[in-house]
Amino acid sequence: MLINTIRKCPEDIWTDDANGNPYWRIVYHSLHYTSLYMAQGVSSFIPWTKHIKNYNRLGLFTEDNKPIVITTIYTKDEMVTYAEAILNNCESLINDSSMNEPAGYEWLPMNTFEKHIYSIRHLQHHIGQLIEKLHAAGIWGIDWERVS
Repeated sequence: MLINTIRKCPEDIWTDDANGNPYWRIVYHSLHYTSLYMAQGVSSFIPWTKHIKNYNRLGLFTEDNKPIVITTIYTKDEMVTYAEAILNNCESLINDSSMNEPAGYEWLPMNTFEKHIYSIRHLQHHIGQLIEKLHAAGIWGIDWERVS
């Protein structure tokens, strides 16, 4: 669904920050944390090759209350490519993990199975935000399955 929301998003909505976080930042936040939570833990997580520090955070400030300075906007094509890479690795990464082991993240006191459910819920929450932005612009028809 996320790939479909990326493809449906017009360029003017992609970068519009009038109502909070621009579309592209919600997309990147969603992808970054999906990728992070698919790793065995923080220590084994390898960020996206084009990752820029704090771009994964929503809002205007870092964790230590410093302004987030945006100098680059990720493109729709970059985000689709990143999403497809995550999707293509999803099954093997999940199958390689023991579902009863601790999640591997100090802020997620749960096992790996619960972490995957948490991650899906997180992703769907942000997909809902993106769909809401599209609907506000009169754009409908987001497919619920992978469309090539």
